[in-house]
Amino acid sequence: MKFAKKVQQGFTLIELMIVVAIIGILAAVALPAYNDYTTRAQVSEAVELLGGMKGPLAAYGYEQNAWPALVASNPTATDIVATLTGKYTSITNSVTGTFPTGAITATMSSGQASGKKVVLKTTDGGQTWACNSTAGTDVAIKWLPQACK
Repeated sequence: MKFAKKVQQGFTLIELMIVVAIIGILAAVALPAYNDYTTRAQVSEAVELLGGMKGPLAAYGYEQNAWPALVASNPTATDIVATLTGKYTSITNSVTGTFPTGAITATMSSGQASGKKVVLKTTDGGQTWACNSTAGTDVAIKWLPQACK
């Protein structure tokens, strides 16, 4: 009894080219989606930093009938200590407007949204806040968190 040895062959050139084409198509679709995803994460940092100030600002506003200044350290009687910078964001140190109307602005410092602003605005002394385009936010809607759309 004789066994015939079958010679093992590799992939053909056509098969390899098809695999490379499929990988190229997937990369062309995935990279823009990934860039949008990372920009949304960067913009959400600004919304989170601003969101952490809502309660203290409203409490101070109702007690003093005015908005406080925001400082990173060494507060005075008219200041609130707040985180004013993040990895992708810097926040202005003052609330614009006259109590009960006011707005806080965060400016994006890097990424695709660099230079754009996220504005958290209230008209009722801090009971409700808005961060959509009518509040003054100029970040593209596709990058805003759901709470700001």
